[in-house]
Amino acid sequence: MIEEQVTPEMSIFNNKLYLKNAPVGKNVVIFSIIGNKIKEIRITSPDFEQELNLRRGIYIFKVDDTVKKGVIK
Repeated sequence: MIEEQVTPEMSIFNNKLYLKNAPVGKNVVIFSIIGNKIKEIRITSPDFEQELNLRRGIYIFKVDDTVKKGVIK
């Protein structure tokens, strides 16, 4: 049986990360805009939110094959 892969929806607002359809047990990896790994966060539920506590700037968020650019103001 072939398992259908659901793409997680990701948004960043007010220094908080929100995920829907997230793969539980995987990690969100956060990179600086120049590619340095900043932080890794384990996903604990399909609808997941996490306070980021990041400095102002532009970051890259990656979960499996899903990548999103986010701005922290």
